[in-house]
Amino acid sequence: MEHQFLTNYTDITFLDKIKDNLRHCKSFDFSVSFIKKAGLVLLFKDIEAAVERGCKGRIITSTYQNFTDIESLKSFYALMGRCPNFQCHLDYESFHGTDYSTLGYHSKGYLFEFDDHRELVIGSSNITRYALLKNIEWDVSVKDYFVNGAYDDALKEFEEKWSATELLNAELIAKYAQRLSYAIERWD
Repeated sequence: MEHQFLTNYTDITFLDKIKDNLRHCKSFDFSVSFIKKAGLVLLFKDIEAAVERGCKGRIITSTYQNFTDIESLKSFYALMGRCPNFQCHLDYESFHGTDYSTLGYHSKGYLFEFDDHRELVIGSSNITRYALLKNIEWDVSVKDYFVNGAYDDALKEFEEKWSATELLNAELIAKYAQRLSYAIERWD
């Protein structure tokens, strides 16, 4: 296994690593709590190019703290319409505690499969402009040469969350947009 510590200030940044992995992987799975359009524009062309060349891609994001924006969801929904090998799921209050309170979906994990290895990048980076360019973020990349380990554990967790979240669709985006506008109106 090879490990690499990534920040916005290391020789290879977190953004560099994700973009390079998207350019060479055969599949990717992202579990990212917050996605903002200003951050997504830094990665979207690489995500789009990956799935257009046949790479299988899946992304889970969330409505946690109403932070993910509608524009990002619309970008993913449009990509799903063009590329059947890409899907996005949304945690729209899918997870609840024993007292039925909503649990916050706050993960930041990026899984990549290549011909000769797999790679897990995990840490503090969401897909926001500040997280990808300026913030003090700590992430670790771990290469796995098909031995049981952290990658398998992360993939198992991803699969569990994938099956518990909702496939992104126009109705779900509209429902979340209405919730966001209500939240804004409430504070006016």
